[in-house]
Amino acid sequence: MKLLAGLVVLAAAAFLVVAIGLAAQGAREVATPGNAAIALEDLRFVPNRLDARVGVPLRVQLTNRALERHDLNFPSLHMPGLEGVESILEPGETRTITLEFDEPGTHTFICTLPGHAASGMTGAVYVKP
Repeated sequence: MKLLAGLVVLAAAAFLVVAIGLAAQGAREVATPGNAAIALEDLRFVPNRLDARVGVPLRVQLTNRALERHDLNFPSLHMPGLEGVESILEPGETRTITLEFDEPGTHTFICTLPGHAASGMTGAVYVKP
């Protein structure tokens, strides 16, 4: 009986160590306020959702991890210094863009290469007050 109790305690301790490790790993992956990163992969953005606040600049690091050219385009968004807000990245290229929103809302971004958005290479920035 003591052996069984010892095994239960050992299993519970192992579970806690794994759970704490996973929680710490998840915490490291959360972007700090005003900073985010998006990987452009084969027909998808990772992550495909960003959160922002009105009036707070959002610096977004874009990295093209795919073997082909991709872009990130906000079709309906226009900001000073960003022509229609589009960034074209060659394979392996990294670039940082800064976005600042005047009002709350949802702003969709897509890859405009033929067939990419239709295949699911889309995402959105959700802007809160």
